Amino acid sequence: MKGLRASLAPLLFLPLLATGCGPKDKSAGANTGPKVVPVTLAEVESRSIERTVDAVGTLKGWDEVTVGAKKIGRVARVLHDIGDRVNPGDLLVEFEKNDAELALDQARKQLQAELAKVGVFAPELPDSPPLEKDIKIYSLPTVIQAQVSVDRMQQNLAREKSLMTKGAGMKQDLQNAENDLRNAQAGLDNAILTARSVIVSALSAWVRVKIMASALNDMEIRAPRPSQVPAGMNSQLSYAVSKKSVSEGQMIREGDAAFELVIENPLRLWLNIPERFVSEVKVDQEVRVFVGSYPGQHFPGKVTRINPVVDSTSRTFQVEAAVPNDSGKLRPGGFAKAEIVTDRNAKAIIVPLDAIVRFAGVTKLFVVEGDGKKARAIEVVTGKEGPGWVELLSPLPELAKVVTTGQSQLADGTPVLVKSSAATTPKPEVSESIKTSGG
Repeated sequence: MKGLRASLAPLLFLPLLATGCGPKDKSAGANTGPKVVPVTLAEVESRSIERTVDAVGTLKGWDEVTVGAKKIGRVARVLHDIGDRVNPGDLLVEFEKNDAELALDQARKQLQAELAKVGVFAPELPDSPPLEKDIKIYSLPTVIQAQVSVDRMQQNLAREKSLMTKGAGMKQDLQNAENDLRNAQAGLDNAILTARSVIVSALSAWVRVKIMASALNDMEIRAPRPSQVPAGMNSQLSYAVSKKSVSEGQMIREGDAAFELVIENPLRLWLNIPERFVSEVKVDQEVRVFVGSYPGQHFPGKVTRINPVVDSTSRTFQVEAAVPNDSGKLRPGGFAKAEIVTDRNAKAIIVPLDAIVRFAGVTKLFVVEGDGKKARAIEVVTGKEGPGWVELLSPLPELAKVVTTGQSQLADGTPVLVKSSAATTPKPEVSESIKTSGG
């Protein structure tokens, strides 16, 4: 058996020797030029797009207020709790009022007594303060009595002067008549001053009534009434109770907080915008607001205020947007993303998204120029993106077309074979958001 294997071994090497030593294929090495890559091309287009500035921020209530007690007292009733909606002026907390009511009643009685001294009977207390011009001082009994005495003394003096002229009077009687007149005149002046003093006392009593009435009102805590209503608001202004800090029977000191209220329609959105957008962001620009709890839905708003100062640490400036919240879906304190529409018809150079090649931190595309036989690689800077398209911020050669397929096999100067032109670059929809990063 070993002899048979030894005799067959040379025969097995014959085909191998024949293969290895035969004549070389003449076609080998004949195609030594660069490989031609088939590609498709697309036109570079100039279009109008919508530009926005992207930012993130926090939703705030249009107004947030903490209401508390103005007077010390014990809580008798608490009428609302967290989550309730209250209108301006609604009663929130009521204190025990017995002492305040008694003090007010006492002040009213005192005012009525003072007014009675000047001849004014007031079962219903006056809304306006009692003034001298409203009271007929010379019709008061004490003043009339003093005036009658003055008139009588004037008559006596005239009679004594007549007697003295005729030589029938006495000088002493004339002097007595003059003194009696001065005394009567002093009594009249005193009566008038006393009446005016009573009027002042009545005015003081009226002020005290008002103070006591205010103290009685302070035994209630009500929702405040804003002096201004947010511009453009169509619905009735209301507050939401965000915190309750009192309970019935609790003793409250002056200044203690009772409720925290927030106006949740409209809301304020505070955004920090990089300073490079200072020239683009303006008051009254449209804002689209997005929150995580309602994916795919945006809420409209408008820029209302712009802080004129740029923060030197963050290099941002603050922008405030008013966001209507008629539906109540948005919540104060929530995180939100926003797009500020800065230009609805900005001119941009658009290419298909498929033309962009990103590798190792480099963004480029390939163009074909002239006779269309070679591809040229160009580094580019991209801008806004949309479905199937991207904006170029870098210039391209005039009349150049971009390669949309076959880029993975291309290098700068690679020969190409144009198969067919690609479809037209997709157009941005009118309602589409074109974003500019705010970070």
